[in-house]
Amino acid sequence: MKSKLQFIAAAACVAVLTACGGGAKAPTAVVVAQPEYKLTTTVVGTGLTAAAGDTVTFNYTGYLYDSTKSDLKGKVVDVGASYVGTVGVGVLPTVSLPAPGWDQALLGMQPGGKRTTVLPANLAYGANGRAETKINGVTYDAIPVNTPMVYDFELLNVTKAVYVPSTTFTDVKVGTGTAAVSGSAVTVTYTGWLYDATKADFKGTQFDTNVGGTPFAFTVGTGVVTGFSIGVTGMQVGGKRTVIVPPGQGYGIAGSGDKIPPNATLVFDIELLTVK
Repeated sequence: MKSKLQFIAAAACVAVLTACGGGAKAPTAVVVAQPEYKLTTTVVGTGLTAAAGDTVTFNYTGYLYDSTKSDLKGKVVDVGASYVGTVGVGVLPTVSLPAPGWDQALLGMQPGGKRTTVLPANLAYGANGRAETKINGVTYDAIPVNTPMVYDFELLNVTKAVYVPSTTFTDVKVGTGTAAVSGSAVTVTYTGWLYDATKADFKGTQFDTNVGGTPFAFTVGTGVVTGFSIGVTGMQVGGKRTVIVPPGQGYGIAGSGDKIPPNATLVFDIELLTVK
């Protein structure tokens, strides 16, 4: 009888707790109302038109979306001046945290042009959000997850993507001895740059070098991008070459890390140290 009374008392306690809202509740996800994507051209530019793969330079200001404002612009949380990136390949604003709506807004713009775009969260920072950040000494608030945004863009410059059908090279210095071929074990020093058609030597931003450090050892034909092996093939010890590698024989549409964007043409200076 005693155990039965204890059971009834326990059941009553549970009933009271349930009725009074006792016990832990599962957290409820906050649902943020999302606006539709909208793009407005406020100034039409002139000159080259930004297309996928082009390098663009632009200014931007980003606002938290505020439906109570006539222009939908809330607090400023994102700014950039003379920002440079590759448009139309899904890497803007950064390789690690792309905002797809940037590509949609910038494609088709011409220098001097201005656009304002409303981005639902899935076209902005999405479920990632963005931490509080400091830009040019000014601290901007975090962008919460699933937050829609409004951006003003001003396009400053377009550099057209360069089409290089296959790897080419120029011998700066001819070496001596056995030539490197597919399967040769070699060591080299090298420096790599992003291709820049505006430069006389086509060398833009440097992304890698081992000059002054440990020589790079590999087997020609494996372990490196195709264009690098092509560039080394035929070199002799002591030789130096400048090699231009197109995306298809480089890192292609994937790019590499945060230094080599998708569809990048590359320039390498290579010196052959040893051949076996």
